Amino acid sequence: MKLLGLSCGRKMQNTEVLVKEAMRAAEDFGADVGMIRLLDLDIKACTGCVSCVRSLMQGGPGKCVIKDDLHLVEEQLMECDGLILGSPVFVLTPHGLLKVMSDRFGPSHDYAFRMGAKQIRDAKGTGKGPDERSFKGRVAGFISVGGAITPHWLSLGLPLMNLFTFPSHIQVVDQMQVLGVNRWGHVVLNDEAVARARKLGHNVAQAMGKSEKEVRWMGDEPGTCPVCHSNLLTVTKKNPIECAICGIKGEIKVEGDDIFVTFSEEEQKKARLTVAGKVEHYHEIRDSFRIAAARKDLDQIPERLKKYEGYREIKKKDHCKVVNEQ
Repeated sequence: MKLLGLSCGRKMQNTEVLVKEAMRAAEDFGADVGMIRLLDLDIKACTGCVSCVRSLMQGGPGKCVIKDDLHLVEEQLMECDGLILGSPVFVLTPHGLLKVMSDRFGPSHDYAFRMGAKQIRDAKGTGKGPDERSFKGRVAGFISVGGAITPHWLSLGLPLMNLFTFPSHIQVVDQMQVLGVNRWGHVVLNDEAVARARKLGHNVAQAMGKSEKEVRWMGDEPGTCPVCHSNLLTVTKKNPIECAICGIKGEIKVEGDDIFVTFSEEEQKKARLTVAGKVEHYHEIRDSFRIAAARKDLDQIPERLKKYEGYREIKKKDHCKVVNEQ
């Protein structure tokens, strides 16, 4: 069984050390391990061209048209059975490169979109459909690392890591957060954090190869949401409340200082992290394409766009000219 470590941290610094410690534990459990340092790669931002989605909707492979190093990560991700994802937290969230990765992988590797593409390709009987490895089970563990001592400065670190894993239907079995490591290599002095990373690696290795029904959450805290195990809720002036990651609706009740949040089994079954939730979104996007294509006023778009062409745009060459003249 293969385990992939993905680190958004710098070489031999705190995030990478914890990812490697988790990998060492998984290797002791028998896993074949390897790590990619994402900062070493050239990974460009998604342009929103939707070429990948259009390809999938025609039964194609859904390959991204941008030429960079993303294919290196893609191949390793397709091959692996388990994933250890680690990132430092900057301004409450994981490293921006992880968001870039999520934007690139999310549409092109969405489990439901690839299921739909496979069905279309099988019905056509010709063409190259999605990679069959897209449909094998994978599990993951998250490691969030921050220099702050108070947890609220890392509040979006772990929850937003789900944006990379849930579209591909990678099941998260454990997660950990480390505070107060803001200097080079300091985490090696934190025996508790190192031991927790080993436990996470062991848990991920244990879960690899199990069926979706057999995989269980092994983290220290269950979280408020029973599906993604985060505590992020969208709360308005009345019920229902909503999990910001899963999108499922629930009920909140306050009794003194205690807060009780419940999500029905029906809601949990259609969370974004489930196949059913992704299939629902697949149909939503497919229908939105059809509605957009059926509009009778599409011929007006070029004329209406004209007034925005080049409007007050600050060009790179103009900016450089101003700087050089100062």
